[in-house]
Amino acid sequence: MLSKERMVRIVQLLEERQFVTVKELQESFDVSRSSVMRDLIELENQGLIQRERGGASLKSVSTTLTNFNEMSVVSKENLNMEEKKLICAHAARSIRDGDCIYIDSGTTPAHILDYIQDKRIKLVTPSIYLIRKLPASFKGDIFLLGGEFNKSYDTSYGSLTLEMIRQFHFDHAFLSTNGIDLENGNVYVFDFNVGACKKAIMECSEKCDLLIDASKYGVKAMCNWASLKDFHSVYVDAYEEAREIPDNFLVCKGEDENEEDLISMQRRNVNQYAGGKNEESSTGRWGRG
Repeated sequence: MLSKERMVRIVQLLEERQFVTVKELQESFDVSRSSVMRDLIELENQGLIQRERGGASLKSVSTTLTNFNEMSVVSKENLNMEEKKLICAHAARSIRDGDCIYIDSGTTPAHILDYIQDKRIKLVTPSIYLIRKLPASFKGDIFLLGGEFNKSYDTSYGSLTLEMIRQFHFDHAFLSTNGIDLENGNVYVFDFNVGACKKAIMECSEKCDLLIDASKYGVKAMCNWASLKDFHSVYVDAYEEAREIPDNFLVCKGEDENEEDLISMQRRNVNQYAGGKNEESSTGRWGRG
């Protein structure tokens, strides 16, 4: 197959699946990694795709995510890994000994494990992927949610899962999602059953945080399960400079960067959720709940 033919097929695959990995393209076309990379660079230069760690996506994604085109957890494991680690390093600072915490399925929340090995906590999760990554030295107790389990998406859902969730009271929940809309504040996930479980977790939690990297901006999926204003904090790795940062967004900085912006937003966030809310902070960018 000629390079031009491969590039046409790559674009077709991206229209069908939103994202493809370099490894998948190598296997699909039986070519070397360098050949795939040359094709992706050319397509990016033409403005058709966007290269990302481990693969590529369409420059502009209009497809709504559903259970037919959502990627499996394993296929996303190496995407934006450094950004995910940075977000979780900051989010984990709020976890204290004795807490009962919920960690969502997905490759982003799993990185919290790197920062809680010494914590004596109760950890609840629907994720076998996360359980497998727990070190033997972990000092806390582990509760794995039951119910119908989807291996591709590494999560439990359904009536049994909901019943089990409602038996817990969480001090803190760390949630993931497929995409968000910064204009209207909608938070999207690919499946209504998964969305129902996320809603139930929020209802049973004292404090809920959303963990997302910037690749989730503008991505829409079938189920709108929350609003950005519903979260105590939304941890992100980057934000558009031209857009006003919502009060509950925390833009995480690396250790070698100035954290003044993060500290400033944390203070505003504390004020927003403390007892004395004012009219402006309780309304927020996306209106009242």
